[in-house]
Amino acid sequence: MRNLLPFISSHPGGRSALTCRFRCGDACFKETPNNSDNEYAGDIIAGAVSRRSMMRAAAVVTVATAAGTAALTGPSAPQAEAAALAGHGHKPGHPHKPAPSGARGLRFSPVAPNKDDKVTIPDGYAQNVVIRWGEPILRGAPAFDPDKQTAKAQAGQFGYNNDFLSLLPLRGERGRQVLVANHEYTDEILMFRGYDPANPTREQVEIAWAAHGLSVVVVQEEHRTGKLGPVNRHPLNRRLTATSEFRMTGPAAGSALLRTSADGTGRKVLGTLNNCAGGTTPWGTTLHGEENFNQYFANGNTDMHKRYGIGTSATERKWERYDRRFDLAKEPNEANRFGWVVELDPYDPDSTPRKRTALGRFKHEAAQPRLTSDGRPVVYMGDDEKFDYLYKFVSSKRMKKG
Repeated sequence: MRNLLPFISSHPGGRSALTCRFRCGDACFKETPNNSDNEYAGDIIAGAVSRRSMMRAAAVVTVATAAGTAALTGPSAPQAEAAALAGHGHKPGHPHKPAPSGARGLRFSPVAPNKDDKVTIPDGYAQNVVIRWGEPILRGAPAFDPDKQTAKAQAGQFGYNNDFLSLLPLRGERGRQVLVANHEYTDEILMFRGYDPANPTREQVEIAWAAHGLSVVVVQEEHRTGKLGPVNRHPLNRRLTATSEFRMTGPAAGSALLRTSADGTGRKVLGTLNNCAGGTTPWGTTLHGEENFNQYFANGNTDMHKRYGIGTSATERKWERYDRRFDLAKEPNEANRFGWVVELDPYDPDSTPRKRTALGRFKHEAAQPRLTSDGRPVVYMGDDEKFDYLYKFVSSKRMKKG
């Protein structure tokens, strides 16, 4: 880690250079895939900011006029400031620290801004680690040993790099809940001692496949402290990886663009990749957005590949060396089977998760469901590629009770 510090600290912005490299394949430094003339969020925001700036300028003139009048007839400036702060819940002498207020359980004094390399929590609160990378959750999985890790072991252990989490009720088991987690991406140079980025071994690649995907793990709450911890080897515990089976559903299922040499039906896909945020449905399943899937595929050679930011050469992780489906020169349709929203039933460990093609194909940042007043599901989604769009899906059918 010591050798990496100059590399990390020299990277501008708020995100680590390693995060940019492995999470999204340095997307910000690459050509923008969207070359259409469609309006995007930045255009709308820019227009709103412009209008707001004009209104603010007018407001400044009004405030300045009022302040001039107050200077002649009203209280002194310190008195006016104190009165204004008091009206917004501030204590005199502490203009930047609001008094605790809000709903029960949320009345706390925020932590001061800091650069400490630790989790910082408000006074009176506690934090604990719920589960770690490599902790065994399936029957037969060994204890984690980073120097003796295998793909088989990782497939039974909690995955790497969490993003979306959902905590669901577990009826009939007191104090227990079901935790569902996305494992978005892997940092191979941190996972493996002596890792050679130019020449990863097959075992290292297969471990990375197993460290991606989703985890379902039952957690137990400690009654006295509220701490959560995993219930290892619970029947609902599950790992879904880059080689697990998923089913394509919806209008694109069976399309010629989804067929490969391994799947002539276009309906059965192995794996889910780069799962970012997601959502929990009103009927108790979870949604998982496949985001920066483009970085896993090598040798893109079509306009469609280019539109999704897929490169024309080798990938960072070199997976294409060990599985032809990641080499688009050999399997040009394989990438089309990623970039969807996955729906998982965490209460049925034998179910096959589904890729819901009606929700569109792009770099899904999230998939957040709501119900309309007449009971139809609505899903809000964002494309995390630069200069792309926000989406809203409205179901034509209402949710059925039960």
